[in-house]
Amino acid sequence: MSGVFRVGLVAALDAASGRVRVTFPDRDQMQSWWLPVVFAKTQNDKVYWMPDVGEQVVCLMDEYDEDGAVLGAIYSSVDAPPSSDADMAMWNSRDGASFSYDRATHALAIALPPGGSVDISANGAAIAIDASGAVTITAAGEIRLAGGGAAIARVGDATTCPAGSGQIVAGSAKVTSG
Repeated sequence: MSGVFRVGLVAALDAASGRVRVTFPDRDQMQSWWLPVVFAKTQNDKVYWMPDVGEQVVCLMDEYDEDGAVLGAIYSSVDAPPSSDADMAMWNSRDGASFSYDRATHALAIALPPGGSVDISANGAAIAIDASGAVTITAAGEIRLAGGGAAIARVGDATTCPAGSGQIVAGSAKVTSG
């Protein structure tokens, strides 16, 4: 029994099972049965990202096109790559979120669309940016701000940053600089 590579378009999703149905234009629009999507990891560490309906995918099918698996999505003239720079690793989402890393310049960029939020947590500490742009830092221990020299900030002090100016309204003895 030999396998055949086929290019098709995702017609339906079974997101809970990690399966899709694929339509094959070169086979008179024949639609596959439910095919599993190949993921990088599925046991102890898990990776999950389903292709979209209408996305062009490559499948490995049995010789009768009765069974197979979706190996992944491929770019086409309709859906071109987001960059032509081989040093870029990119992830762009339909809602405008993006993550990119340029290994030539060592630059990491993460952007979220309006209304987006970020939550990072580890060891009882957390950083949260909510949809309004407010930043909350919660520490299980000290918060250390390091700079080029000694720094002192007190409640009531004026502050200036690229986003504008303001005033320190609350403080804690756990905040240090140095």
